[in-house]
Amino acid sequence: LKFHFDFDMVRSSRAPIFLLFCLAACYSVAAAAAETEGDESCKASEAIEQAQPKYKPSQAALTAFFKLHEPEDPAWKSSHAVLEITDGCPLNGMYRRFKHFMAEGATAFPNLSVKITPGMDPILQFQNEATVPEGDLGLARVDASDMEIGEVEELLQRRGILKDEVLADKARTLTRQREAEEAARKAQAEQSVVS
Repeated sequence: LKFHFDFDMVRSSRAPIFLLFCLAACYSVAAAAAETEGDESCKASEAIEQAQPKYKPSQAALTAFFKLHEPEDPAWKSSHAVLEITDGCPLNGMYRRFKHFMAEGATAFPNLSVKITPGMDPILQFQNEATVPEGDLGLARVDASDMEIGEVEELLQRRGILKDEVLADKARTLTRQREAEEAARKAQAEQSVVS
């Protein structure tokens, strides 16, 4: 495909139409590419999760990048916390445990909120108010990316973010329902493969 650029056309009244056509063509090509890459990138994130060894930046790099900090007092407490985490493929791959926690277990902590930040590894920000201005780093920021959910819950409770038992019962019910549905889907898939 050859294309000859006509400078006289650019100076004419047809130039805006030509530019609009070019932009529309570029957008449709980009949208088609993004659509096909979306499914593949989620599959790729699962493959990346299973690849060994996992690269983990140094603690100094993480501290600087995510602005991690904690008070000097080892017994510090907080009244509220925010789990900052990404969405999309990383949440379906590397951080799947947080996906279920956000929908189920986190609901047992009335003073814990979730903030979706695209591309963000799981960070717990502890603060003394429910909301803080944008850019406020709170009382402490802790990297939770390598933590299991039990460790996250233990950290929250140790730092003053307590579970509500009624909400915890509801969260356990949600978890049992999800696990039963997953088991039923898995059994149905296995049975369809056998037949």
